[in-house]
Amino acid sequence: MKTKAILTALALSCSSFTMMAQRTPTHPLDISTMDFYQWFEGFKSWTPGQPLAGVSAIDDEFYISRVKPKKRISDAEDYKVNSLADKQRKLCLWVPLDDPSVKWKAFPRYSLEGDNFSMWSYLDIHGNWSAPWARVSAGLSDVAAKNGVAVGCVLGVPETTTISFFDKPNFFNNYFNVLYGLTELDTDGSFRWTRKLIQFMKYYGINGLGINSEFFSDAETMTRLLNFFADCHKKAKEEGWEFQIHWYDLMTSSGEKSFRNSLNSQNSSILGPDNNKKVDMFFLNYKWGGVTLTSSINMAKQLPRNSYDIFAGFDIQKDGLNHYGWKSLANQPISIGFWGAHAQSLLHQSATDEGTEDIAIQRAYQKKLELVFSGGNRNPAFTPELSTGTSLSNTALKKFHGLASYLTAKSTISDVPFVSRFNLGNGLKFHNEGKVTFNHKWYNLNTQDLMPTWRWWITNQNDAVNESSISSFVNTNLTFDEAYFGGSCLNVSGKSAFSRLKLFKTLLKVQPNYTLSITYKKTGDIEPHAKLFVALKGDLAHYKEVALPSNTASLSSWVTFTATMEQLGVPADSEVAMIGLVFNDTPENYNMYVGEIALRNPAQTFNTVTPIIKDVDIIRGRYNAFDFKIRYASAADNSAKKVYNDDVDTWYYEIYMQPLNENPQLLTATTSWAAYVVDAPLNPEDEVRKVRLGVRAIAPDGKAATDIVWSDYKEIPYNQMISDIVVDKKVVKPNEKFKIVMVDKRAPAAQNISIVNPRNGEVIAQSSNSRVCEAQISQVGLYDLLLTDANGNQTTTRGMIQITPETTGSVPVIEKVMADKKQVKTNESVTLSYVGKEGEGKVSRALIVKDPEMLYIPGDIQVGKTYSYALWFKVEKFGHDKQGTNLINKNTIFDSWPHNNWGDLWVTIRPEMPGHLANEISFNTMGWERHDNPNEAMMSNGYQVSPGVWTHVVVTHDSNNKQKLYFNGKKVAETTFDASIRREEAPYYQIRKSKTAHIFIGGGGVYKAGLNGYVDEVQVWDKALTDEEVLQAMQGYSKENVPQNLKGYYTFEEKAENGFYYNWGSAGRDKFSGIVTMEGSGGEDTSKAFYQKRVSNNDVLGYPGIIGSLDVTTKAQWNVEGAAITPQNKTANATFSQPGTYKAELTLQNRWGEATMQLEDNIEVSGLPNDVNSIEASTLLVDISKTSTSSSLHLHFAEAGSYQVQLINSAGAMLLQRNINVSSDASEAIAFEGETGVYVLRILKEGKPYKILKLVKK
Repeated sequence: MKTKAILTALALSCSSFTMMAQRTPTHPLDISTMDFYQWFEGFKSWTPGQPLAGVSAIDDEFYISRVKPKKRISDAEDYKVNSLADKQRKLCLWVPLDDPSVKWKAFPRYSLEGDNFSMWSYLDIHGNWSAPWARVSAGLSDVAAKNGVAVGCVLGVPETTTISFFDKPNFFNNYFNVLYGLTELDTDGSFRWTRKLIQFMKYYGINGLGINSEFFSDAETMTRLLNFFADCHKKAKEEGWEFQIHWYDLMTSSGEKSFRNSLNSQNSSILGPDNNKKVDMFFLNYKWGGVTLTSSINMAKQLPRNSYDIFAGFDIQKDGLNHYGWKSLANQPISIGFWGAHAQSLLHQSATDEGTEDIAIQRAYQKKLELVFSGGNRNPAFTPELSTGTSLSNTALKKFHGLASYLTAKSTISDVPFVSRFNLGNGLKFHNEGKVTFNHKWYNLNTQDLMPTWRWWITNQNDAVNESSISSFVNTNLTFDEAYFGGSCLNVSGKSAFSRLKLFKTLLKVQPNYTLSITYKKTGDIEPHAKLFVALKGDLAHYKEVALPSNTASLSSWVTFTATMEQLGVPADSEVAMIGLVFNDTPENYNMYVGEIALRNPAQTFNTVTPIIKDVDIIRGRYNAFDFKIRYASAADNSAKKVYNDDVDTWYYEIYMQPLNENPQLLTATTSWAAYVVDAPLNPEDEVRKVRLGVRAIAPDGKAATDIVWSDYKEIPYNQMISDIVVDKKVVKPNEKFKIVMVDKRAPAAQNISIVNPRNGEVIAQSSNSRVCEAQISQVGLYDLLLTDANGNQTTTRGMIQITPETTGSVPVIEKVMADKKQVKTNESVTLSYVGKEGEGKVSRALIVKDPEMLYIPGDIQVGKTYSYALWFKVEKFGHDKQGTNLINKNTIFDSWPHNNWGDLWVTIRPEMPGHLANEISFNTMGWERHDNPNEAMMSNGYQVSPGVWTHVVVTHDSNNKQKLYFNGKKVAETTFDASIRREEAPYYQIRKSKTAHIFIGGGGVYKAGLNGYVDEVQVWDKALTDEEVLQAMQGYSKENVPQNLKGYYTFEEKAENGFYYNWGSAGRDKFSGIVTMEGSGGEDTSKAFYQKRVSNNDVLGYPGIIGSLDVTTKAQWNVEGAAITPQNKTANATFSQPGTYKAELTLQNRWGEATMQLEDNIEVSGLPNDVNSIEASTLLVDISKTSTSSSLHLHFAEAGSYQVQLINSAGAMLLQRNINVSSDASEAIAFEGETGVYVLRILKEGKPYKILKLVKK
């Protein structure tokens, strides 16, 4: 007998750190970091080829760029896409490339979410705002170098700081110490550190030093600082390195602050003339306009200096892309600079248009980049008219003129081989050659391929694009749905009569035997409907094309098509200037994934150097995974001369692991000489935990590779216990037995597992020195689970054990499965039955809330400062942003920042923070102005929300500003916040008091993620509930007995025709609530936002402690292979057409779960099979021979396969039944005992009837 039940995991992570989809990884950062002062202290003793002081050799590699900086193709007029664009104009993104914690930069991590900026072709400088002097993660410097982009770092001097080297030296200020120390003079009066600084920056791949120049200083200090910059430029020229200074125009050359928003006589010496440069990117303050731009240009001419080194500044945190000066800028020889903000780029941070889940952010981010750079049509050849800009919402950006109206796209693609696999540098899984090699989310920006130069330049048959054709083209996107290598690929879909997709700007000298290839996968329509094309230098209007052939075997499989230059009609010594695809007559269901486009020289060979493993660091091991770092080198690793991957004929490195006696597994790839892996998988059943790590180098063509070089086998320690637990039932009823089990199979027995009544502290059940706790509880209610693991660490899961009434249904239980007969003849009926509990009932309905959706409740049902909000909710998974996850908000899009994001009140589930565990709840009201931090007096200290567990929360507020917070009926916080006010009485000018602030459950915001889960029993009261009333509110109310003070009561039991839900509260039945999304929000700017009604789903289980209208009905499913089943009420009749031995299995299933049990004894069926009359001639050769002791069947099989051989005598008894696997043209001999007479030989192939033969034994 076998019984099984569905286990319900209630802890967040059972296998690793990284189960949550959120912006900051949940696993630790195991790469050492330092601030600007620590860097300077280490820099002073640094020598080329050696790690910075205090940094391990492994960790230092994550800062060393191994990609040689590429030169961009010189622009020519025939590359110009948009007539408005200025090919000399430059762009600087003076923004972070980071996460909300300002920790992760572009380091490898094992989550999908991260800033994978991909529009490098329009960018000249990435200022890298959150990276300190002078430490830049190689993930950023590598991808910037391959795209010909300079990358910087920033000394973020606070605006209140004074830097004075002579009058007021402040040796207690580290900003002063670094600037004073770097500008130190040698005995001969020269700058001591400039050459070494340039050597350091060259070795690590850093181009720029940025300064947040809004501090106070003096003329003498500024002179020395500017002379230092000038000397750095001279030394950089001698060292052959591009060096830059990035400067914010808020200071004069005498050290005073100035807000003139221009280059002028007071600050022009900071920029310096061409022959004595000090600053390379002069970032104008944001209030520039036509007049100040003109005066700045005139001042640049006087120096003389190229006016394109002046950058018109945009504050995209405060203003988005709104600026009255856009049109003035279009005709001025001035460059463009974006700032915003301190932790994340606002382009990335605001990408919550489709929700705050990682994949939603990633999709919206790539779309946002295309809208910002290529314009509202996502086609740089046809951009909307110039305007004064817009917010950062993707909806609003559809009308934005795009940076392509001002800038031309640049390219570094000038060497053969050229290969792009459209890998963005992160993914849901890691792929190689179209197969998943590591089923884990990941991010490593330095693996990002050269992306399409234009996103997306598509033209019609006349090689143009206009209003009539823009909507006729194929849809193009970079997608994570598929990948050939890495985590993403190009996706082309939809109906189009003609679309010419111009992908890559190149300058590749080719010969007739060179090849152009495409690797692609088709779904839907099988025909490619596509051609590869190239255009040649100087003749971009004429295309050399070759059609992709039909291939009926290619549907849903990756295939590669290759054509030679000769087949394309390209003459010898030509220069390919463009590569793309043409699509003709694609149908509605057209869908192509492009995994690689490559131009190769098939005769080219490479001397790819085999790397040598230098260090292996096994960081930690869990029962089913481990984390490690590995360092390797393809040249002497202590050489003072920088060695690039190009110098050793390497594109990237593949990182492998191989458990003892198992196959190797590819985990990741990187351009660095070190790799970092989290959650490398282990078999939890393996007793021997020995693993070796490997690396191999991949040649520039992406095909040739070295052998894998392996480390010695390493014993993986078990040094990180997982304290996650599961319950064997989804719901538990009074006096029903259940088990709590620790998930970690290697974890030693817990010191104690206890179930505690949170209302009085009574221990209901417990086990000691065990991994299991068995219990049964008689009283309905919520109970906490306390676990003390073997190391004495305590964790509490609030409300994990929920004992609910029988009337709401339960998981079915099967006690016994029975058959009225155990031996029958063919076609004779067997009655199957069972004893058990169906678990049927009626339960409350919940409403699904899935980010970016939120539950809207009309705000006018709650007026004034006396109120209570209550609800049941269950989180499916957390994806916290910087400040956590929205639970309840009362605000309006009509207010301006910051009140549109916070409003009257906000209840938030917080991430881990100092002194607080992850997933505690906070409650704040207007008047609390430290928005980044909660009021710690109103937090559920020690009470955390657990995913998968129904939780009840109540917040109350009275007219005396007394606030209370209840968690599962227990008061966990209480305070009086005297500054608490309401919007209608607030003095803030940003508030539009004529607009109602509505109530929302879930929904994301700036710095806050949206809710993913379920809500039930939402209550809005016009009174502050007492302790006793809170306990009553948890139980819910019938429709006929709703208290008068309960103004809004949303049970989701009754859906209106408009798709919203009736209010059972006293404010009125027509105060509907329903699911909406916020559309058109541009991060902090909601001025153009609106709410969009969405379809909702209330056909889901609500809190199991409340009776409702959702039926829980149980279905019985009988599984008896080979039998015809006729179900009755609680029984089933089974008949068998063939003799044999049969098993019977029953599954009872309802909304709460299922139970399965097998019949204890098999059913024996005898008699002739029903298909005995279908005897046919066969190529199967059968012979019966007899010895003195036995008989044998000699069978010869023409076809390979899995067969079952049955021999039945004339009485219907089965004499033998054998399973055999044979190759083609094979013979088998099977011995049997039997008298002379007639037999039936029945043969099944792959489980299905194959041959029936009548045999005569003489």
